[in-house]
This record gives sequence, C-alpha cells and structure tokens, in this order.
Amino acid sequence: MAAALAGYRSTWRPSLIDGYVLRSLARPAVGVLGVTLVAFLLEQTLRLIRELSANGAHLGFLPGLITNLVPYHLGLALPASFFIAMFIVVARMDEDSEIDAILAGGVSFERMVAPLVFIGVLLGIFSILLTGYLQPYSRFAYRAMRNAALDAGWTAQIEPQVFMSAGTDFTITADEVDASGRNMKGVFIRRITPNGESLVTATSGRLGLRPDGKTTELTLSSGVLYEDGPHGDPRVLRFGNVTDFETLGGPTKLDPRGVGDSQELTLPELVRELGRKDALLSHAGLEAELLARLARSLAIPFLPFLALPLAMAAKRGRRAPGMIVGALALVAFHHGVTLCKNIAGNGKAPPTLVMGAVFAVFVGFCLWMFFSSRRRPGETPISGLFMAIEGFFERRSKVKPAAAVQTRGGLSLTGYMSRIFAVRTAVAAGALLGLLQLIDLLERTNDILHRGGALEIFRYLALRLPDMFQQIAGFAVLAGALFTFNQLAATSEMVAMRATGLSLWQIFRRALPVALSVVALDLVVAEVVTPRAEQALATWWNASAPAAQKKAPEPHWFRIGGDLVVARGSTPDGRILTGLSIYQRDQDLAVNRRMTAQTATPEVGGWKLKDAVVTDIGPQRAAITAGGDVHWATSLSPGDAARLFSDSADISSANAIRALRGTEPLNRSPAEFQTRIQRTIAGGFAPLIMLMLALPAALGHTRSNRTLPVIFGLGGGLLYLVVDGLLTAMGQTGVLPPAAAAWGAPVAFGCGALSILLYAEG
Repeated sequence: MAAALAGYRSTWRPSLIDGYVLRSLARPAVGVLGVTLVAFLLEQTLRLIRELSANGAHLGFLPGLITNLVPYHLGLALPASFFIAMFIVVARMDEDSEIDAILAGGVSFERMVAPLVFIGVLLGIFSILLTGYLQPYSRFAYRAMRNAALDAGWTAQIEPQVFMSAGTDFTITADEVDASGRNMKGVFIRRITPNGESLVTATSGRLGLRPDGKTTELTLSSGVLYEDGPHGDPRVLRFGNVTDFETLGGPTKLDPRGVGDSQELTLPELVRELGRKDALLSHAGLEAELLARLARSLAIPFLPFLALPLAMAAKRGRRAPGMIVGALALVAFHHGVTLCKNIAGNGKAPPTLVMGAVFAVFVGFCLWMFFSSRRRPGETPISGLFMAIEGFFERRSKVKPAAAVQTRGGLSLTGYMSRIFAVRTAVAAGALLGLLQLIDLLERTNDILHRGGALEIFRYLALRLPDMFQQIAGFAVLAGALFTFNQLAATSEMVAMRATGLSLWQIFRRALPVALSVVALDLVVAEVVTPRAEQALATWWNASAPAAQKKAPEPHWFRIGGDLVVARGSTPDGRILTGLSIYQRDQDLAVNRRMTAQTATPEVGGWKLKDAVVTDIGPQRAAITAGGDVHWATSLSPGDAARLFSDSADISSANAIRALRGTEPLNRSPAEFQTRIQRTIAGGFAPLIMLMLALPAALGHTRSNRTLPVIFGLGGGLLYLVVDGLLTAMGQTGVLPPAAAAWGAPVAFGCGALSILLYAEG
C-alpha cells in the first residue's frame, strides 16, 4: 500500500489506485445508466406500440425505432449518470476510510480527482461525437422510420371493437375478430363521400390485402348499405355477399434531414450553415444550437470537481444533502442552457454571451467548491446549508448492536431494520425520481417554455411525478434493500443477526412491512393519482400549445352502450361535444338509426342533441327528420368526454371495468383494458420480487465479496422491468392473453427468486 501511495503521489501516470477508482466507478455508472435507459425506453416502447397498433402499422418497425432512440436518451442520461456514479464511489470510499488513508499517504486533493477528470474528458469527447454526429442521424432515422411505418400500408388486420382509420375518410370496426385479425363479426364501415357519408354493416366479413400492399380486399356477408344522396334522397341496399376494394392513402411527405430542425444537423453542418447567407434556418438559432451542444459536452470534465467535495461534505453522516445540491446544480445548468438557447435562438440576446455566461457560472461553481475544500476535505463553503438540509431528514437514533436489542417477538429488530430499509428506499426513490425528471426536462424544457414560461416547469414536474413514481417504485425497493443489507453486512450486524438464528425468510419478514407500504402507495397512485394527473397534463399540454403547433382536432371514435359514436371535438371540461354522430344497430347488427348534431350538452339521463338530424333506416328506404332537439339516452358523462379527448393513455382499473361493461366509452382494444385490470394485482408483486432479488446480499460479511449479490440484484431487477414491460405491451395489443401478459413476469421471476433463496438458505 505504501509503495502504491508513493507512486501515486510522485507521478501523474496511472497507478494501482487510479485503476481501483476507475473499476469502482464502472459498476455504478453502468447500473445508473442502465436503469435510466430502461425506464425511458420502456415508456417510449409502450407509446410506439400504441401508436403503431392504432394506425394498423406493422410492429416489425418497433426494434428499429427503439434503436434510433438510444443515442438521444444516452446523451441525456450520460452527465447525470456519471455524476451519480462518482458520488456513490467517493461516498463509499469516504465511509470505509479509504480516502483518509490516501490523504494520509501524502496524496493531494488534485491528484485524487485526476482519474475522474480523465474519465470526464473521455466522456466529454464521446458526448461531442454523440451529440454532434450520431444523434442528428439517429434523430432523422427515427423520423424517417416512423414515417415509413405509418405509410407502409395497412396490414389488413384489426383488433376487436377498435376503430381503424385505414385510409382517407375510411373507418372500420368489428365486434368480434379471430386470432388472425381478418375474420370478423358485426362489421361497421363508414366512408366520407361527396354527398355525405356511406355506411355499411354486415354480420360477418373477411379482410385481405392485395399484392400491391395498398389495396384492401373486403368480403362482406348479410349486410346493409346506406348512402346519402345528392339531393337528400338516401339509398338503402341489402346484400347477401359482396366484395369491395379500398385503396389506402398515399405516402406522407418526408422533409430532408435538417430542414426545419437544427437538431438534425451535425456539428460541421451547423458551422457550414452559419457561414451561408441563404441558410434555411436563422443564424441565431444555428449558433445557439451549436453552443448548447458544446456547453453540455464540455461541462462533463468539470463534474468531478463538484462530485468529490459534495460526496465528502457530510463525512460519516448523510449523503443526501450533497446529492441534492449536486442535482440542483445539474438541473440549473441544463435548464439554463436550454433557456439561453431559446432566448438566443429567438434573437433576443447574443448566443455567445448568454451561453458563455451559463457555462462560466457552472464551471466556476464546480472549481470554487473543489478548491475551497482542499485544506479541510469534507468541509465546503456550503456546509452550513448541508446542516440545514439534514434537519429535514429524520434524525438517526443510536441503536445498540442488533443481537443485543432483539427482544421478545423480535419487535425491536424489526423496527430497526424497517427504519433503515424505509430511509434508504425513500432516498433511492428520490434519487431515481430526480434523475428521471432531470432527463425528462432536458427533452421537454423548450416546449414548456413556449407554453407559459419558466414557472410552468413546476406544473409539468408535478403532473409527471405520479407516472414516474410508478416506473421506479419497484426498483427503489430493490435499491433500498441492497443498500440496507450491504450496510448491515459491512458493519457485521448481519453476521450478528445470522448468529442469533435468523434465517433469510425471517429477514424477509422483517423487511416486508416497508415493501408492502410501497405496494399500497403504488396502488393508490396508479388507481387515483396517475390517471387524473395524466389527464390534466394532456389537457394543459394541448390547450397551451403555441399557435404554430396547434393542430385541427381529430375525430374521436368510441363505443358506449351498444352505440357507435364519433365526435369532432369537446370543451376541456367535456360539457360540450361538437360534430357528434351516433350510429345505432338492431339485433341483427344492421344500422337502423343515425343521429347527427353540431353540438350536444349533458342533461338528465343522457345528452341533448341540438338541432339534430335523425335518419331512420328501414328495410328498403330511409326517413330523415331534421331540426329540433333530440335526447340521446346514454351513460356518457362530461368527465368521460373530457378524459376521452385529453388523449391520456392512463386509466384506472375501475374505468377499465366500466368501459368493458359498456357504461363508459371504449375507444381502445378490450385487450388493453383487460390487461390493465389484471395488472392492478400483478403489478403489486413487483416490490416484493425486488426485495427477494436483494436478499442474497444479506449473506455477505466484511471479508466477503459483496459485489456479486449487488450485481445479481440489479441485473435481475433490470431484466424484470424489461420482460414485464414487453409482456404488458404484448397483452395490450392482443398478442398474448391479458392474464399471461400481466402475470408472466411476476410468476416467472418470483419462482426464480424463490428457488435461489431456497438454495442459498440450504
């Protein structure tokens, strides 16, 4: 050790301690980066699956789309993951007195940070290559592949009770569909025609796709055709068998890379465009984009100067205040860059001045924190602030060794372990939430600023928080359990517990109350908080969109109480529906009435259709009654309408049950609602499985290799999240039965974890 320290302080060449620090850094860096990427890519995967399924696109495009998203999310997660990994390593070395030994050997503070700065320089160079070259191409490739997926042609397959807009002004749905997605029962088709619309209903039908991939072959049996006439004389035709062909719409225009979006330009292209007088984008916007990328990449080598003093600031005490200050510094820097990029891009300030000021302030803060801590490592200029922040945390009481405090029934030991486990789970949840929100804001800040200014960031954070909590709840239990068991093993408390005869199952039972608390909280958030927050977020996001981004409202189709309904729009509170058309069918599933109205408002027992036009379709002819208000008897409520038009993807299991019963609008596949119901219970097992995956860490002791159980737990937890997310998506799209999709991962991983624990205990 002395030789290593002597070589370490006498030269700037890599030494054994440099290698030790870098090896220690690799594991948490990969772990944090993996958790972040998995969380964001899973969310994007579910959204893409819904979008592709809703447009009838082939899911074979999904792997390519997800692959092209990796560089973008990697660039967002890289700085935060590097900082958190450094913080974890330095804090662990400080707690184990390794830093004391290094400093006592005469190694300077500057030499200690050298290997971390070296990695920071490498990551900065990688970030420049990533954001300057790979991200622009992958961003365009994602846009091109998504465009190709939506334009590749309908696969001529539909899901039961889902409304499929397979072409321009062409909508089809069926009550029942077999596993092939092509043999249907209870078929309904609407086409927009020059004279109005054409309606077709049939008891059965079959879909096919012509070799050109753009023409649908539709064979219908025992049906009714209704068609509006040019002079108000509708036509009704009943048929036995008929074959129709529908040519789908042409491809959507794809702009070349970089046209209208400076983020699709590489660094050399940005520089080249800045030198052109006839550039398609404003010079201020191009310069702001260039400087923003460089500022974020060049700031990475300075992160070690911030992480080292903050991780040591609360020596042998809490590390949370240092992590909070570091997170706030990162958030302030990245949002400052985004804000200055937006201001400079609009020509309100010189890009070099504002971007340089933000970069200089952040770098100055990092260097100030580092050099002011050289004399007395562990104390920083804001140590007083740390003490104030620690006051908000629960005070840690002094507890006697575990074996000495176990009283009758083991209540004291249970309370002691639960206390440690709860605190570490809360800290892990806070860290994961902060990381996810930081990266999410890096993507969304510019859009938020266009929707009302910087204060709207807090609204966005609050509305996104419940959904993000659901994403990290299980993994927070895993991280909290690993930290708890590792600490107890490092201090030999776990050895004392095992010596008193405690088995892994008894340890599991004592940690169970915390995991069950997370299960209960997650259930409440999923059932009550998240659906409302996501609806509020979607409503605000759509209503506050800048004029240039506002789109014409798209018609929304849904089923309720046997009626097939389409509405063009709704007020945010759902109390006024516009452009409403209601189609009703008889017991033979043939259309027998159509009601249309420009506006509709709720009344007792249903909705009032103002100045409605009612078309009664008989066996041979149709009668049209125009004018006057008509009552539509339905269970649809204004809240249902508001939720429907908010385009929020999250629903509670109670809403899913009512939708399947026909008392709430059904606008998606029943498989998605059935999977949601199954997930209500199955999802609650995730924290329990994560706790079981962490239990092998309880077998460690001070002289054992405590790394392998941690790697096993983190790897198993990440794999569970991936498998569970993919199975859930497959259940929502009807690829797997809802029960198998919801319970597949919990059962498989639960049995696996149980087997490993039985083996370990034996």
